[in-house]
Amino acid sequence: MVGTGGISRTTAGDLHQTENLDLVAVASRTIDNAAEFAAEFEVPRAYGDYDALFDDDDVDVVYIGTPIATHADLARRALLAGKHVLVEKAFTTTAAEARSLAALAAERGRFLMEAMWMRFNPAFRRMLDEVSAGAIGDVRTVQAGFGIPFPPSWNIWRPELGGGALLDMGVYPLTLAHLMLGPPEIIRATGELRRDGLDVTASVFLRYGEGRFAQALTSLAGFVNPVATVGGTEGFIAFDQPFMSADSFRVETPPDGEPRTVTVPLEGAGYVPMFRAVGEAIAEGRLEHPWRPLAETIAVLETMDEVRRQLTGDPRRRGRG
Repeated sequence: MVGTGGISRTTAGDLHQTENLDLVAVASRTIDNAAEFAAEFEVPRAYGDYDALFDDDDVDVVYIGTPIATHADLARRALLAGKHVLVEKAFTTTAAEARSLAALAAERGRFLMEAMWMRFNPAFRRMLDEVSAGAIGDVRTVQAGFGIPFPPSWNIWRPELGGGALLDMGVYPLTLAHLMLGPPEIIRATGELRRDGLDVTASVFLRYGEGRFAQALTSLAGFVNPVATVGGTEGFIAFDQPFMSADSFRVETPPDGEPRTVTVPLEGAGYVPMFRAVGEAIAEGRLEHPWRPLAETIAVLETMDEVRRQLTGDPRRRGRG
């Protein structure tokens, strides 16, 4: 584990619960932080230097949970050291960084994936199965949002660390849109930027062919209800709780269909299925996981690149549509 901040503290327990891996080491910017984390979460080894962890021969897989702006560099160093790498979302700050890492992982023959835990959530997987089976007909719309006004001291308010609403929270509704409808043909974005370029709010409209579209909203200015709806030609599926970590969803097919609720319990804090899947993929010799291939991660980042371009009003590149 690289990093001892909030996401590492959230996921450490789930790493211990995952039966096909062992949490053997943690690294932080200082040995004191690493040692304190290691003692609290029963991690055998602590490093005050990231490269020292990457050089540990007993470490097979590195999970990077540092601020987003550091992901690309640390993932590159881990891959060069011969490690398989799982990178917390957002994977990188730009699609170009992601493409560079993907090429390096392929060259080195190492597994690489964005830790988009939502994709491995049992309820979310069940939703995808329902859609594939035609429960709501052909998918036509996706609507989702996620926003929290975090305290000003948090890293999400620091653009130099990859902060901003879009990368940290907007990645979830945009990933949902991509999973259900694919890359959009047209992107329209509006929002609020601080003078230093930090995106505080982003409202995104994605347009596809054949009357399909998606809407995503994220904000640091105020709360955005983290619910989602996937609409089809014969009904809709609704997540009435935070959709990225939900344990249930509703399937409705009005006017005649009987509404039903599908419930699939979470494991731990919700990260166990992802960690297990990564362990299985690496044991099988895979370089990517089919449920979260790098091409999908890069496609979402390309959409976010264009959203940020539109928010800044940068005239140097043309957007899609």
